[in-house]
Amino acid sequence: MTGAETQQPTSSPKMMRAALLRGERDVVIVDVARPVPGPGEIVIRVEAALMCGTDAKVYRRGYHARMLSPPSLFGHEYTGVVSAVGEGVDAFVEGDAVVGGNSAPCGRCAYCRDGRAALCDDLLFVNGAFAEWMLLPQRVVRYNLHARPAGLAPTIAASIEPVGCVLKGIEMVALRAGESVLILGAGPIGLVFAAEIAARGAHAVVFARNAAAAEIARRMHAHDVVVGPSIDACRDALLGAAPDTRGYDIVIDAAGATATSQAAPSLCHKGGRVLLFGGCSADARVTWEPARLHYDEIAILSSFHHTPRHVAAALDVLAEGRLDISPLLEEPVGLDGVAAALDAMCDRRLRGKVPVLPHGVGTG
Repeated sequence: MTGAETQQPTSSPKMMRAALLRGERDVVIVDVARPVPGPGEIVIRVEAALMCGTDAKVYRRGYHARMLSPPSLFGHEYTGVVSAVGEGVDAFVEGDAVVGGNSAPCGRCAYCRDGRAALCDDLLFVNGAFAEWMLLPQRVVRYNLHARPAGLAPTIAASIEPVGCVLKGIEMVALRAGESVLILGAGPIGLVFAAEIAARGAHAVVFARNAAAAEIARRMHAHDVVVGPSIDACRDALLGAAPDTRGYDIVIDAAGATATSQAAPSLCHKGGRVLLFGGCSADARVTWEPARLHYDEIAILSSFHHTPRHVAAALDVLAEGRLDISPLLEEPVGLDGVAAALDAMCDRRLRGKVPVLPHGVGTG
């Protein structure tokens, strides 16, 4: 899991190496047939993929209720170069550098027609970014794939998916310049929130449980960081960090934990908004005071995933350089380092995003 890691050669021109999720904490590198595009499809040579907290969660649990069931090729944040195009594809040609989202809506259901594509009744997810080549289905090619701007580094471009999710979340809470925002959670997604919130002229405070994460939060332009073992232990410090000590305009639960979801409304002042962004486990339960939510007009909002519109906006933000995710990047690994990196993320020895370079470290 170092920059000196080497990559073994592919066994055959018709085969490729890829990470296969087989179950709980069980990922192996296998030789599989290199994909061939069907009508409307594209195959890319993966230049860079990013390993994120969702990947670590899926690895730890052995599945994802919506994205994949084992055995499955793994990884979903990607960029690469088109190596083959299927019949009917005219927007891209072989040799184009591309980057895209990890899903695509159907475009036909009631939610899609209403502009809420993240809730699509037939949302199609794509996996397999931790591989030398990757097949992009017709729907992703049609709705959620873009030319990668010249000069945008592959390891930065591959973050288009989480950045798109953050942009959707910020839109959901209707952030305004000058507002105060508390972000509960200092993982990469929480720190992308901090950077984008600060870029929009709002006041971003991050709650972190680790001092190392606090330093990265400052590099991501958080105005203040409160470090402590729990929300309850840090409640006074969190309120003291707000411009208005009665609470925040917005509280974002980016951790997706019962404790953070439980505490979020209590850290808002009157008229505040809570965004439930991090996904809690299905059996998580919280208890809020309906009277306080009602009389103080605290809105509970939520945001899941992204839409093609937000992915396109994320590409613009990254290409313009307004949002720099480089402080979040760990040392890159090749395919042989994927399992060890996942273990390190699950054990909190790695807290950022791990670039995976399928064709060998030094190629991205």
